Amino acid sequence: MRSIVTTAVLSLAVSLLTAAVPLYAQGLDEGRLDPGWFSSESLEFRGTEEIDYLWVRDGYDFSGKTLHFQAWPEPRDFVGPKAQDRDENDHRLARQMSAEMARSFADTLNRNFGSQLPSSNESGEILVEGRIADCSTGSTAAKALVGFGAGAGSTTIDMKFVDKKSGKLVAAIHQRVVSGTNWSTTDSKFFKWMKKFGREVSKQGWGPAYAKGKRRKE
Repeated sequence: MRSIVTTAVLSLAVSLLTAAVPLYAQGLDEGRLDPGWFSSESLEFRGTEEIDYLWVRDGYDFSGKTLHFQAWPEPRDFVGPKAQDRDENDHRLARQMSAEMARSFADTLNRNFGSQLPSSNESGEILVEGRIADCSTGSTAAKALVGFGAGAGSTTIDMKFVDKKSGKLVAAIHQRVVSGTNWSTTDSKFFKWMKKFGREVSKQGWGPAYAKGKRRKE
């Protein structure tokens, strides 16, 4: 009887502790990464030189395929530990960036892959959807007066690549880009990262880049 009571008490304590932990602290990238947005499958995300969280379906061949970058939706609810602190300036920047994302990513991959992996905003064999999960303009004053990362702005995005014929997810990306210096803004730092992303996947290939990556646990 005593063991049953003890087990019940322990179970209750664990439940209360789990409930006390903010939801954003219970997942990858402090909860900014929502696995359910990508797929119902269990995905092992890995970090590469330029990509924070990457997943690529084993054995999937991107060569000879075409990418269809769909327009990104207008951001509404941000995700993460400071999502509720975002103001109208943050939301305005997110809306402006979202309007450019699909075309900018398509242009970036076209420059790096050329005819090997054609990308467009109109059609393609692989549907690419994306969203801004969090965005902050940061504080220019804090950057100038304090430094050391104070006042940093950031943009967090999710992208999923779905094979239209099979309906299967073939690749997933979660990335947070931080602008912590006076020499960059939130959006300029992000689009600078976009160029690095394009160079990495074109140089290594999607599968090899993922294979070389290290499993992300936080």
